[in-house]
Amino acid sequence: MSTKIFQNKKSDSIGKLKNHLELMKKELDDTHKQISTLKKSNEISDWEKIDHVNGKSISDLKQYEEKLTKEINATKKEIKSRSKVLLLTEVSILPVVFLLLIISGVGPDLVNNTLQESNSFKSRYFVENLRGDTLDTWKSWRLIGTTMNVNIIAPSNIPQEKVEIVKNAINSMEAIEIDDSLTHKGPKGSYSKYYVGWKGALNDIQNQIVSTEYQIPLDFNVMGSNGGEGDIVITLSSLRDVDGYSGYTKSIVEGNEILKSFITIYDTGNLDEEELSTITRHEFGHALGLGHSTAPEDLMAPTIDMTYPYISECNAAALVELYNGGQDTQVVCEK
Repeated sequence: MSTKIFQNKKSDSIGKLKNHLELMKKELDDTHKQISTLKKSNEISDWEKIDHVNGKSISDLKQYEEKLTKEINATKKEIKSRSKVLLLTEVSILPVVFLLLIISGVGPDLVNNTLQESNSFKSRYFVENLRGDTLDTWKSWRLIGTTMNVNIIAPSNIPQEKVEIVKNAINSMEAIEIDDSLTHKGPKGSYSKYYVGWKGALNDIQNQIVSTEYQIPLDFNVMGSNGGEGDIVITLSSLRDVDGYSGYTKSIVEGNEILKSFITIYDTGNLDEEELSTITRHEFGHALGLGHSTAPEDLMAPTIDMTYPYISECNAAALVELYNGGQDTQVVCEK
């Protein structure tokens, strides 16, 4: 067995260090085998065991093994450090290489081809988002009149202000306009209307149409009872969902008619006003009969984007389609 100790030299190249590392790994493997050989030699005496492998005991081999391990780790760190320096050096000379390509006449074609590929991909993606997003519809309610009863159940440890936030996400009549360029829906200077509450969205869309096959809910009578009263029952839970969901909606249906919906909003005490409002709007959309949207920035997307978390005109239009008999369909958003 060789007793030499491998040493790192700062002047060595990365290639030499890697070769050096492989040698040390082989030496360490041989040492492991020699230690195993000594441990298995139970038939010889302790005195014979000392000289059983090239005159070295288990203790000597383990000390050498420890030294090799330290040397291997040190060499790995040195290789990693030098690789980072090399990468930074390569990045720093890229502008020079780019300039040489331009001077040589190769650069313009290379750059133009690269830009064309990049622009083509981005443009195609943008166009799909601009006119191709869809929103699933599910089942609808069959109301007599326009009023729906909503029961909010909140345990004693949930502040009343949280309940008011939920109410506002349902009954607010406030509308805002957002530039389409911010949501990738159109050019700068064109605007779309968004709604803070479902009541405002549904009443506005109702004013723009003649009628629908089934009555769209326009008024929400919000109550606070610990029983199961109400068409839609919203439970504000202080618990966290084990699967990490922020909200959950379960609806009881018969045929194509929703009979009752249950919404659970998790970890309510730790949600801020905007988060609680957004989750309420999203889950209430499910309770009204909407599925998920393919637009990642839409309120009804499976994963909610908090940038513009409001009810869109497409959400309201999808409900018109649904309550006009369009169950289990996909509504294409105009923008």
